Amino acid sequence: MSSIMSQRNDLDKAAILLLSMGEANAAKVMARMSRDEVTAVSMRMAKLRGVSTQEAKDVMQHFFDHYREHSGISSASRHYLERTLDLALGKRLARGMVDSIYGDALRQEMMALQWVPADTLARFFRNEHPQLQAVLLAFLPPENASAVLAALPENMHDDILFRVANLKEVSDQVLDELRVTLGRCLAFVSEQSTAKVDGIRQAADILNRYQGDRAALMDMLKLHDTDTAGMVADNMYDFMTLARQSDEVLQALVQEIPTETLALALKGAEPEVRDALLAALPKRMAQGLEDAQLAMGQVPLSRANQARSEIMQLVRTLHEQQQLNYQLFEEKTVA
Repeated sequence: MSSIMSQRNDLDKAAILLLSMGEANAAKVMARMSRDEVTAVSMRMAKLRGVSTQEAKDVMQHFFDHYREHSGISSASRHYLERTLDLALGKRLARGMVDSIYGDALRQEMMALQWVPADTLARFFRNEHPQLQAVLLAFLPPENASAVLAALPENMHDDILFRVANLKEVSDQVLDELRVTLGRCLAFVSEQSTAKVDGIRQAADILNRYQGDRAALMDMLKLHDTDTAGMVADNMYDFMTLARQSDEVLQALVQEIPTETLALALKGAEPEVRDALLAALPKRMAQGLEDAQLAMGQVPLSRANQARSEIMQLVRTLHEQQQLNYQLFEEKTVA
């Protein structure tokens, strides 16, 4: 296996494998993942760069080797067991047994609701019977259920929670009603879906590339709304932009930043930023920075974000004073 392949972590390999198997097959795999897993692997798929054909082959070969080692005789599918036990026990008893083996069937169907905003679910189920609302919360993951409950009228919370606490079994009639309501809810969400746009980030990127008087344009933006103008300015100096700076710029910058602040800011930072900064430092200084990070142990994300904010405020000041030739966006190059 190539040396590049050995440097990839499991999330990279999962992203490469999903990209290699095509949209339809990847979608089937991701449908069985949790919300957090889908989010993590989707972000990694979007950020993958420089994956060679050979590296993709290595990942797939590793997957199939691992599969052969652990597969053996395939287990019976849920559909196969359902049909077999239906004949042997009857539909009602068969479903109970299969559910105990594979987990509740409805819970799998409810996974789609992880992606529906809690306030939308609450708005849709607000006028349903409280018992149906309780069943809905019982089958949702706890974090989603809690968010939906919070979005429902407060005077209903105790009654719904009491009903959830007393649920043991749910009748076929209620389950069928929930499935129908669930289908209508998903159809409603699909009709209401909109494209998300990060307007602040887009405005910052546009302003970074603006060929006219940026300062004058920013002053005009402040006349519309100072808070919006401030957020646009903050996004122009994103921490990730450090990754595209030259060694000269980074070397000049780190001389102005306390080691502790820099070490804290790089805690959990994207590899591109971390690698760029460490590569620009003298070996002794880079080693000292890594030692300082180890000594810190785990730190709250808020502290790391605060350190990054302080660094980017310094960058902004130096850039606006023309003391730093900072590149705010990635420019095209020619040979």
